[in-house]
Amino acid sequence: MYFHIVSRMTKYKLYYFNLRARAEVARQLFALAGEPFEDIRVEFEDWFNTIKPMGDMPFDALPVLEVDGHKIAQSITIARFLARQFGFAGKSVYEQAVVDSIADQYSDFFPHVRPFLRTLLGFENHDLDTLLIEKVRPARDEFFGQMVKMLQASESGFLVGQTVTYADLLLAEHVSTFKQYDPHYVREMITTTFSGLAGDPGPLGQGSSDSQPEQVDQ
Repeated sequence: MYFHIVSRMTKYKLYYFNLRARAEVARQLFALAGEPFEDIRVEFEDWFNTIKPMGDMPFDALPVLEVDGHKIAQSITIARFLARQFGFAGKSVYEQAVVDSIADQYSDFFPHVRPFLRTLLGFENHDLDTLLIEKVRPARDEFFGQMVKMLQASESGFLVGQTVTYADLLLAEHVSTFKQYDPHYVREMITTTFSGLAGDPGPLGQGSSDSQPEQVDQ
């Protein structure tokens, strides 16, 4: 008796606004893996007037990843899921834990810069120079000081192990965003490492469609 096994390709849909921002790491992971997906760009007007009131998106927020009809929310969770699916989460259980810890540390760091980004986009009203000097740069110094130590310890050019992980992509996208508004946002070593990954015209660049500032979850 012979059995004919039919393989079925997983269907991915990524919902986000027409920005790089919180969905860009996911797009880059799809590009690196060569995995097809439906990149659904939502207009702000459609989101606030139609899609969000329907209540079909987890936590009433974007980005959302749909996998064979099942929806996953939160940008870091989406990136972590795809990285594990495609092999960009670390090559061992230990490496995976360290990569996850960097992503979690970034989640702790991001609220310090979030008001600056929301003000840039018109969602809040603050003095940008004051935020940059009093909030963003001190938080940056602490967070990226820790990342410099990890880069120096790895000696590979990547934060963890010998190959790129979603933690590298996460920080690369952050640096790429802030360099638009503060050219001296990070020291040269960090700039070369992280923004080099984000700005690569090869596989990583395939996920990008614009140079809009980082957006916050709505």
